Amino acid sequence: MFRGWRYSISIVLLGVINLFAHGQSGSDKSVKNRELNKAFQYEEVGNFSKAIEIFKDIIDDSPGFIEGYLHLGICYLNLNNSADSALIYLEKGFAQLENEDAFSNMGIDLQLTLAKCYQVIMETDKALDIYSYIEKNIDDTQVDLLDLISKEKSMCENAKVYLQNPIDITITNLGEKINSKYDDHSPLVTVFDDLVIFTSRRSDAKLAKHEDGQYPEKIYTAYFDGEWQKASSLTHFFRKSEHESALSLSADGKELFIYRNDDEGKSIYVSKYKNEEWLEPEKLPYPINTPADETHASLSADKSTLFFVSNREGGWGGTDIYMVKKTDDGNWGKVRNLGPNVNTKYDEETAMIHPDGKTLYFASEGHSSMGRMDVFFTQMRPDSTWEEPVNLGYPINTPDDDFFFYPTLDKSKAYYASARFNDNYGGSDIYKVEFDDAFEGELAVIEGEVQDKSLLNEGSVRIMVTRQSDNELVGDYRPDEESGKYLMFLEAGQEYDIKEKKGEEEVRSSVLDVTPQMAYEKEIPVYSFEDIRMEPPLVQMIESKNFEKDAKQIEEQIIKEMQNVKKVDYYTVQILALKRKPVFAFLYFKGLKKDDIQSYKCADGYTRYVYGVYNNKEESVKARKDLLNMGRFDDSFVRPIKELETLKLN
Repeated sequence: MFRGWRYSISIVLLGVINLFAHGQSGSDKSVKNRELNKAFQYEEVGNFSKAIEIFKDIIDDSPGFIEGYLHLGICYLNLNNSADSALIYLEKGFAQLENEDAFSNMGIDLQLTLAKCYQVIMETDKALDIYSYIEKNIDDTQVDLLDLISKEKSMCENAKVYLQNPIDITITNLGEKINSKYDDHSPLVTVFDDLVIFTSRRSDAKLAKHEDGQYPEKIYTAYFDGEWQKASSLTHFFRKSEHESALSLSADGKELFIYRNDDEGKSIYVSKYKNEEWLEPEKLPYPINTPADETHASLSADKSTLFFVSNREGGWGGTDIYMVKKTDDGNWGKVRNLGPNVNTKYDEETAMIHPDGKTLYFASEGHSSMGRMDVFFTQMRPDSTWEEPVNLGYPINTPDDDFFFYPTLDKSKAYYASARFNDNYGGSDIYKVEFDDAFEGELAVIEGEVQDKSLLNEGSVRIMVTRQSDNELVGDYRPDEESGKYLMFLEAGQEYDIKEKKGEEEVRSSVLDVTPQMAYEKEIPVYSFEDIRMEPPLVQMIESKNFEKDAKQIEEQIIKEMQNVKKVDYYTVQILALKRKPVFAFLYFKGLKKDDIQSYKCADGYTRYVYGVYNNKEESVKARKDLLNMGRFDDSFVRPIKELETLKLN
């Protein structure tokens, strides 16, 4: 995400320095100073490649111009994978530094930048030597500089620990259909791992370059169908030439939060997905957006809480992470700072709340960072305070900036962007991270739907989910305003009380047992099962093993008994209807006779599963009662087989 982050010198340098050798004519000096001014201007706006060209010309003509080496080092540090080039020029400048200039403003800046370069290339001991040397040779009145050195030394010590204890992960580039030769970053992936939305600075015929020499950030998307398909632009977001970055995606994939630089500064917007298109983004209201800068946002899975980043007054320093909850009437309530366990006197950024509702991933320059921004996670305690943040370690974090990390539902994988790997296509690329020792998921994905759609027209409808074991409210879900559908992400192995409320009135209630078998498992697809009739309004999203084989077996058994029966009014019990491709769900059908399960592919796109064939309605009603006595199939119902025959796809 574009925020102007970059390496910079720590002490204020002289503006334009007339450092050229005696004997030059006044016009020569004037030309050199104009070139130097131009180089500084390119550096200031972030066009580091242009600045490098001019600084190189200057030191070719004036090899004793130490400031030129310093600024070349700074510019290269701001380019991807160019720390080695920065080191060459910084060491050349340092070699020419006279003892009497070592602790001038320029001399200190050169040494600090060289130390930072050693940090980036992970030669932390060399960086520590320089920081210690400066620390010993400046007086106690330089408090800001001493604080800076103390901070950098601490990050070096952290880095040594993380580098010696790397975590086991597999990192895979998403490939050339996703990535480009420009910066691609901030990947957002749906719960089903079938769609990625990301931000890119790639060239586009509709866009003009910015003053930093790059194209503005815009939003792109790509689908997964066995492999990632070619990325395409979300053209709806290309109406302006300003930066427009993807921040986060709601758990149901229906709300996309974006960052814009508007007339009031840096602000958060949201676009909603309706009728198969993204709508015009709407700016989030006060107290989320203010005259200060708001740079990131992430919505909880139940859509009741927004976590966002702001540099508004009253924080702990820099940018802080805040949270705000929806009130009973659906408006945003009072903003709360997450406090000193999460926020520091440095910058915190890219807060991303996991669908479990309690794990928060974010980037910070504070805590136990190993250099600039590192990615951390923390968990919310029952009293709404936060645990001590944990650094995700190396190689996810490095001594460089690492500030966007998007985990999957079961936390066994994540997506992030980096420019430091050899297989990148240019700029930063998007990668998938797989944790080698990750555990299987603990969450079950539950789909529900408000039964009485008329309630949606009357205001805010809420689905309150309480865990029975400790009576803790674990979800305050807000259904889609039009369809009434919602997704819940609940811890497996627990029972929950589900209450559908309109204002303070309880409209419907039920009990949901989320068994351990319902937990999402890595490498197993999750399929959405939607029944046309649900009472209570809940149905689990079921994962399936060997689903292709079992689908074939189901097809071979379609209506075996019915092929030989007479044309009479037979009945059956419909137990499931799904709109995605048919799969045999072992967990869902556990306990049933496999030969009695039959399926109908219907013209409306659903595949309906039924159980048994009965001579009359009474027998089928009794059969349904037997199913209910198993403690399952609450949304099953009796129907005549001839109804299914009329629905069947010919």
